[in-house]
Amino acid sequence: MSYALIVAEVRRGLFEERNLDSIGICSLLEKDPIMLIPESDYSVNWEALSGVIKVKIEETQFLNPLNMVNILGKVIGKRGKPDVIIFTNSASGAELAAYTAGYFDLPIITDVSNYDKEQGVFYKSYYSDKIFGEFKPSGDGSFIITVRSGSFKEYVTENGTTPSIETIEDITASPVRTFMEYVEEEKTDVDITKADFLLSLGRGIGNKDEIPSYEELAGLLKAVISGSRPVIDKMWLPKARQVGTSGKTVKPKVYLAMGISGAFQHIAGMKDSDCIIAVNKDPEAPIFQYANYGIVADIHKVRDKLKDILKA
Repeated sequence: MSYALIVAEVRRGLFEERNLDSIGICSLLEKDPIMLIPESDYSVNWEALSGVIKVKIEETQFLNPLNMVNILGKVIGKRGKPDVIIFTNSASGAELAAYTAGYFDLPIITDVSNYDKEQGVFYKSYYSDKIFGEFKPSGDGSFIITVRSGSFKEYVTENGTTPSIETIEDITASPVRTFMEYVEEEKTDVDITKADFLLSLGRGIGNKDEIPSYEELAGLLKAVISGSRPVIDKMWLPKARQVGTSGKTVKPKVYLAMGISGAFQHIAGMKDSDCIIAVNKDPEAPIFQYANYGIVADIHKVRDKLKDILKA
C-alpha cells in the first residue's frame, strides 16, 4: 500500500495545530495520510485523513523515541513500509525523527518548508529565508521528513469519508528512559496571543533605550508590544512577549513589525495575522514577502511621525 505515515504531535491531551502541516504535505506528495496517535479524546478533523492508528499508550510514553521505534515496527509489520514517515519539526518531533532514521537506517530530510511536486524536490531555508537548499531522498525506498510549522496546512483537504481506525494494544513501554514532567511557562500579566493589535520590535530598533519610545507609540495605537527572538535574547523585552516558533504563535487583526527582518522562525509565528505591516530599511528583508503593506524607511523616523500624527 502506498501511504504516508504521520506521527502526531500531542501535548497535555491537545492535538497540536502544527499537525495540519504534516497532513497538508501529503496532498502534494499524493500519498494517503495515515496518522499515528496515542489513544485519547483528541479533537481532530478525521475526515482529512485516510486512516488513523491509535496506540494504547500514555501520551508521554508516545513521545519517547525508544517506544516510538517499537510502535513503528508494529505498524510496518502489519501494513508494510510507508513511502514516507512524517514528523513535525518541533523539539520532540526532531528527536523522534532522528532516532527513527538511525534505528531503521532511513534517509532523513529535516525542516522541510516547501515541495516541488514536478521535480520531487524538498526545500529548506537558511539565513532567514535568503538561501534555499534543495533535497531529494536517496534511493527508492522509505524516507523521513520533518515539516516546518505553518508551511503546508493550506493544502489540507477533506476527503468526505470516515477514515479507517485501528488500534495497537501490545506496546510495552521502555523502562530505560522515563518522562519526568512538563515545565510550565512563566505566567505573565499580558498574553500576546489575545491581542488584536501587536506592535512587534526587532533588532533594528538598535538598543534597549529605544523601548520606552515604542511603548509610548503602542499606547497611542492601543497596541500590545511584542518582539522577535533577538530582542528577547538581549533581554530588552520579557520572554512572554516573543513571537515565533520558540515563542508564541499570534493571529492579531493588525501586526505592525518594526525593524524585523523576518527569519522563518518569526514568520511562522505571525504570518496568519489578518493584516501585516512591515517597516524596515532593508528593501530585501524577507518579511516584505508576507506583508500586506510595506514601508522601506528608518523605523525611528516612522515611529516619531506616527506619534506626531496620533498626538495631533
